[in-house]
This record gives sequence, structure tokens and C-alpha cells, in this order.
Amino acid sequence: MDVFRRLLEQLKAYWAGLSRARRVAVVGAVAVAALSVAAVGYFSAGTPYRALYSELSPEEAGAMTTRLTAQNIPNRLALGGTAVEVPEDKLAQARVALATEGLPARGGKGYELFDETSLMTTPFVQGVNYQRALQAELTRSITQLESVQSARVLIARPEPTPFVRDQRPPTASVILKLKPGSVMSRGTAASVVSLVARSVDGLKPENVTVVDSAGRLLSDPHAGDRDALPTPQLEYRRELETYLAGKAEQMLAQHLGPGRAVVRVSADINFQQVKERQETYAPDGRVAATERLTTSSSTAARAGGVAGAASNVARAGGAPPGPSGTGGGSSKEELIQTDYLVSKTIRDMEDRLGGVVRLNVAAMVDLAAPAEGGAVISAADAQEIIKQAVGFRTGRDEVKLTNVRLGGPVGPQEPDETLAQIQRIQAYVGLARNVSLALAVVMVVATVGLLVVRRRTPPVPDAPPAAPEAKTPTDEDRRRAELDRLVELARTSPDRVADVFRMLVGAPAR
Repeated sequence: MDVFRRLLEQLKAYWAGLSRARRVAVVGAVAVAALSVAAVGYFSAGTPYRALYSELSPEEAGAMTTRLTAQNIPNRLALGGTAVEVPEDKLAQARVALATEGLPARGGKGYELFDETSLMTTPFVQGVNYQRALQAELTRSITQLESVQSARVLIARPEPTPFVRDQRPPTASVILKLKPGSVMSRGTAASVVSLVARSVDGLKPENVTVVDSAGRLLSDPHAGDRDALPTPQLEYRRELETYLAGKAEQMLAQHLGPGRAVVRVSADINFQQVKERQETYAPDGRVAATERLTTSSSTAARAGGVAGAASNVARAGGAPPGPSGTGGGSSKEELIQTDYLVSKTIRDMEDRLGGVVRLNVAAMVDLAAPAEGGAVISAADAQEIIKQAVGFRTGRDEVKLTNVRLGGPVGPQEPDETLAQIQRIQAYVGLARNVSLALAVVMVVATVGLLVVRRRTPPVPDAPPAAPEAKTPTDEDRRRAELDRLVELARTSPDRVADVFRMLVGAPAR
């Protein structure tokens, strides 16, 4: 603060010591400098350019610039020739002009190739053009998927042969470039396979291969082998692992930016279906349900007389022996049978099919460079995010996280954001260059103005020296002599002075 206070006091003293003419000159110089800064900023800014299309191939960018130039629409290339920019007020006109020409032609020309046929076209060329058009049309169709950024389709047709046993089926390969943070499921890959197979005559789904730009196989390699088809349990496991890994990656991408986290999940699934029935009896709570009473009686004669054989042997003539005591006896028997009801509980239990037994999660996270505007998170925070995303259960699951440098996003960033950042940086650089040039102009104008005013003001005669000794030149005399030479040089050769100042501020020479 003391430095600024002293500087302000010096400026006040300097201003108070100036004459009226010098004050007018200083004010005029400042006004001219301000106008110069405004003029330089206005004329150098020009019309702002906006991105028309980005992520273009060199062929697409060249075709678009040629068409825009033919339509007299100003344009320029950006991002190393992968983006085309036009003035902001010409953006809609440029889009319409390119759309009428079928640009950008993602994947090349489709059936538009046959708009330029001639009578001299041979059947071979017609066949090649048809295959090219079919590949381009399939590419356009596949790029309409939400998770696909670009695609390339290659179809291989074998030469026809009259022998049936020598005929070979056509094949096709599809290369997909997915959008950052997107994961293609098996169902989506199967839809791509079905789309290609049904668009080519004689092409079977098992002969279509779908891979992504990272080299991962997305299609089922055993689509035509019924015996080798993955079981529903295996397919369910794949879908679950992909789903959980995708959830964790998307949540981390919100904090770190796309491509800065790779998560893989290995799930142990219980596919055993167990049915169990339990019957529980309670013997204490008895209730009589039925009771049966059975009664039986019997009557029988008993032997009498003196013990021995004579009394029990029939006499002569057939007369039976006479009784000598009681004539007979009877018996009675009762049987009671009671049936009780015993309380019983029957419980049928069935284990849930596909229950998660254990989850093993491995993650590689780049915590060094968060996304623009995002908060820096620690490894513990990233691990907690993964746990919440996959449904971590303590004592059952395990998460292993490693902080590594992944080298930036897997795919390109959003083109609009990237171009906007570059345009802002370019605007700041241009503004800094213009301000530097304006400051140089202010310095030149102020210096020349002060020197001119000083030369026009009659100098005050100095007092005669006290002694006739020779006067030694001081620093003030040297500076005054240098300023006089600069003023004379600016007056006689203004172009040379301007070139010197341009060289000092780094502005291009005119």
C-alpha cells in the first residue's frame, strides 16, 4: 500500500507541476490511446465462429469445406482438421446447405452412388457399387443407436460357383466406436447382428461378428451352435455383471470425467433350485376324532363227575354220561378304539433362483485429474461410490480399487464442450495480443506527445556557472539526449519506429 501511495503522490505532484498545455496534451494522448484500444479490439475480434460439425474424417472435412466455399459461406478448419467452423450467424444456413448435399455422409455414400451411373458401367462395377452402398446404409442405420458414436461395416461375398458343395456363405464384420461411458449390452449387440444378417441375402447371424474399438467381442461367438449356446444362467450372470459395472462407471464418470474409471464385476450366483417341505407335529394338543367300542360274549359247557376216564366215557347203549355238577359258563369282552387328531404344520420352502452369493469388484480409477468443475475425491470416496452402486454387502462382497493413470478419456470428449473451451482460449489469447498492441500504441503516443510538448515549451535559462570549469554530463542529460534522438527518429522515420514496437510486442509486421 505504501508503494501505491507514494506513486499516487508522485503522480499528483507531476500533474501539479505540468502547465496547461502539457495537461491538455496528456489528456489527449490518453483519449487517443483509449480509442486505439477500442478500435483494435473491435476490428480484431471480428465475427465469432462456432463449430458446425466435429469428429470428422479428413474426407468428410474436405467435402464439407469445398461445398461451403462453393456456397460462399465463410468456413475454417479446427482441431487439426477434424472440425469445421463457420460464422455464428451462418450456422443454420451452413447446416441446410450441407444437408441438401447429403453431408456429412457418415460411412460414405449409400444408394446415392447409383445416381451417377452411366451406360458404360460393367456388371462387376455395379456389384461393387451395390456392396459399397449396402455397407454405407448399414453404417448409417447402426449409428442411429444411442450408444454408438461411429460404425464401420464390412461384407465379404465369395465368388459364385456352380458347384453346391463348393459354395461358401457370405460373412460380415461390424466395428463399433461407442460413446464415452456407454456400455453395449448383449441384447443390443444381438440386434445389430440381426439387422446386418437380415439386410444381406444369404447371410446367417452366426456369420456376423461385432467388435468395439477396444477389440472386445460383443457378438455371441456360438450363435449358430445350439449345443454350445450359453445357458440362461450364464447369460443372466453376464447381464448382471455388465449392469453393475456400468452403474459404477457412470457414477464415477460424473465426478472424474469419462474414461477415468474402469470397473469389472465378477458375480457368484446361486442357481440351485431347492424345494423343501416341513411337517411339524404337536402331540400335546390331542383331540378325539373317532371312538369305536367292540363288545363280545361267549357261553361254554364244563365237564363234571369224578375225575377219571370212567365218568367221561359213554356207557353201553350210547347213553352219555350224566352230569355230576354245574351244567355250563359265559364270558364278555369289550374293546374300545379311539382315534385322536394331532396338530400338524406343513411348510413348503423354495430357494430363490439366481440369488447373489458373492460379488468381487475390481476397479482402476484415475484420481489425478478430475473433470472440469468437479471435486477432487479420494480413493476411499471412490470405493464408497462403487459399493453403493453395486449393492455391496459387508461380509459377503469384496471391492479392490487401484489408483492408476489411465491417460485421459477412452473416447473423445463432447465436441461442443471441447470446441467451446478452445474458442474461449483463442479469444483470451487474441484479447491479450490486442491489449499488448494497444499498450504499445499508448506508450508511443504518450512518449511522443510529451516530447513534443517539452520541445515546444521554451526552456528556462539556467543560472551561469559559478566557475569556468567544464560541465560533466549527468544522467539526466544523457536521458534527455536519448529522448531527443527518439523524437527526431519518430518524426523522420515513423515506419521504422512502428516496426520496432511491433517486434517488441510480437505483433505481425504489416
